[in-house]
Amino acid sequence: MGTIVARKNAKGETRYRAQVRVMRAGERMRAESKTFSRRQLAKEWIRRRETELEASGDVELPGGADMSLHDGIRVYLEAVGDNFGRSKNAALRALADMPIAEKRVVDLVARDFIDHVHWRRAQPVTRSHPKGVGPSTLNSDLIFLRLVIRYLQHAQGLPVSPAVVSDAVDALRAGRLISKSSQRERRPTADELKRLDAYLLKRWQSGRMRVPMWHLMWLAIYSGRRQEELARLPRSGFDREHGVYLVEGGIKSPGGRGNRDVEAVLPEVGWQVVDRILADFPGDEGPLLDFNPKSAGSRWNEACKMLGIVDLRFHDLRHEALSRLGEDGLTVPQIQQVSLHNSWDSLRRYVNMPARRGERFGFSESVGVGVQE
Repeated sequence: MGTIVARKNAKGETRYRAQVRVMRAGERMRAESKTFSRRQLAKEWIRRRETELEASGDVELPGGADMSLHDGIRVYLEAVGDNFGRSKNAALRALADMPIAEKRVVDLVARDFIDHVHWRRAQPVTRSHPKGVGPSTLNSDLIFLRLVIRYLQHAQGLPVSPAVVSDAVDALRAGRLISKSSQRERRPTADELKRLDAYLLKRWQSGRMRVPMWHLMWLAIYSGRRQEELARLPRSGFDREHGVYLVEGGIKSPGGRGNRDVEAVLPEVGWQVVDRILADFPGDEGPLLDFNPKSAGSRWNEACKMLGIVDLRFHDLRHEALSRLGEDGLTVPQIQQVSLHNSWDSLRRYVNMPARRGERFGFSESVGVGVQE
């Protein structure tokens, strides 16, 4: 394994001396060194030289050096579990079956990740990507792969560096082949909500839709909870006296989902939705609504397709919930008590929002309630 030593030169600038040693039977057979202005460059040089020396038979890499990226992704997923949510894990499992995953981790260079992006862009359109794979999806690919490389470097001791991915990212962003996802602004219109309200209620009442999508839609609009979080709301965790409820197992955040239960504030109209749910699904134990989040996502997409509603995701109801709070004049701290965002900056766009143009369709106007506000 190589070593890096940080030293200051005559000008007071920090320089990093990278050294690779080849040992045989405890004796040093060969040593190479080079100095860099950045530690990351030094790490990358060590990785490349060790790979080259190993290929020539001059050095033996540590155990696990033959690990493919496919196996590396599996090792990473087993280690992190579901800490980062279903979507990221699903993306990594898909990446594990792509051509780039056939390569050995220690052989990967920036060009491999650039080729991966071009390969992805050349693939035929699919139902999940009707317009092809977009720049933000490709950017996510590389972010996830960089996490895997970093984990294998530190946890498995492989002579690899996430710098190979970072170099590819810099080149691809310069060519505008990848980009960060733009802030999504899609909200359901009053007409769309009216049609969804009538359709989902009718399907549930007729028994043709077992997933309680009508109840879930209104609960999401007033709680701002994500699909998976709505499945983890225990009935015993609703405290009407203090206006709060419990989310078991924590919530999604940039640092991953923890296992600590959290409390959130439920706006007043949200309690009307809860009352309706308790009336339709009696009982004191278990989750407020018993459903499979994956099935709920499928039923939502099917409903939108049947009604001709384009590009409306269930997650957009969270944006709708927070937008309504902003329109009603709530401050960032007040919205945060509902949304449970860690960062206030992500909520600032909801503060002082102008009143919504046109009609706003609410639970009280629902065909399932029949009472005007």
